[in-house]
Amino acid sequence: MSKIFDGDDAFNWTKAFAEQVLTPEEAAAAVENGDSLACSLPEPTGFLYALANRTELREITIFIPAPRKGGVAIAKHPGIELKTPFLTQIMRDANAHAEVVPVRLEDWGSFTKRNASRISIVQVGRPRPDGSIAPGSAIAGNDALVRKNRQKNDLVFALVNPVVPDIPGDSFHVNDFDGLIEIPLQGSVPVFDERTPPKDLDPYIHALDELIPDGATVQSGVGGLTEIALSRLTHKQNLGIHTEVMCQGLLDLMRSGAANNRLKTVFPNKTVFTIALPETFSFIDQNPDCHIVPASIALNHQTIAKNRDMRCVNGALEIDLWGQVNSEMINGTQHSGVGGALDFLRGCQLSEDAISIHLLPATAAKGTKSRIVNQIKTNAVTATRYDVDVVVTEFGIARLKDASVRQKATRLIQIAHPAHQAELTEQAQRMSII
Repeated sequence: MSKIFDGDDAFNWTKAFAEQVLTPEEAAAAVENGDSLACSLPEPTGFLYALANRTELREITIFIPAPRKGGVAIAKHPGIELKTPFLTQIMRDANAHAEVVPVRLEDWGSFTKRNASRISIVQVGRPRPDGSIAPGSAIAGNDALVRKNRQKNDLVFALVNPVVPDIPGDSFHVNDFDGLIEIPLQGSVPVFDERTPPKDLDPYIHALDELIPDGATVQSGVGGLTEIALSRLTHKQNLGIHTEVMCQGLLDLMRSGAANNRLKTVFPNKTVFTIALPETFSFIDQNPDCHIVPASIALNHQTIAKNRDMRCVNGALEIDLWGQVNSEMINGTQHSGVGGALDFLRGCQLSEDAISIHLLPATAAKGTKSRIVNQIKTNAVTATRYDVDVVVTEFGIARLKDASVRQKATRLIQIAHPAHQAELTEQAQRMSII
């Protein structure tokens, strides 16, 4: 039996490419004082733990797109500055500090090229016998980290995650890397934020049923409300999927047969995404109906616009009477990041038959606080009043595109919680918009 196959005939990449295999500690040993590093999405946690253990390091800068447990460990290192475009629940819970860099997901790849790091670490799937390597559960902007124009002494490492799926689509090769980091099976599944939907989904489902026709191409933001409401549209026919994140809600549409991609105009017959969540792994593994591509393709505005009847469904934290959306800030503090929502919103603007939809509960804090407010703080505006198309709460649909300032305010007040409508009306009158 060949040395590169184990007892059950599974390909053993650690033997086939033994000269490139190294431990997280060996890879971290290549980092020098003053270095700049850039990491993949998902974060290469095993490497980050090893790097955090090098307590002697100083003046290190590291870019992690969505820091998790490894990012928390890095944030506590006095000699390392952590930069990120997206704060995560794990970081918030740990009260870990990171410097926020506002970058859209579609631009992550270009950002890393403009701000080249000496060392890149990318999480990938297991190498195949021909040397090709599946990107794992995400490619996002990772392709730019791997395929950058290298300078002398630059290094690119792949952290091989043994439990991520092998997804058809874009891939790398062992020759793209200076080392393949081996990590154990246990604890390898990527960790993502919790998503909690509201109890009463029926109003949102009815609204989406009205807004999304048969044959439309859909995108879903990651969140308990957006993806679960979409997942209930199993009575629809011939939906297509072109999205940022392959999530449980979209998986349910595929399994039910509602989403078959037959009428798609871009990547026909394929569900297209750049990130996959763990609950989808078994379904998308070697599934010919799925296709993973870089964020520069999945979130390209022109590509999004070319999809048939594009319907982009994303969440929001609050919206003001001017029609401005906040998806990132809570009480003036950065809560998360924009991700790809803004890219899909802008893609929809380039198409006459596309609609971008923001879903949000009318209230927060157990009904005491309205999510429709008189005016969002300046630093908290994610999407401007020129961008926002349709807003949905449990009290109805507000169509804001082409509406006047007065019409926007009036329509939004109508879908606010009745307990807050009088106050919002008074505030709108004081601002002289109604």
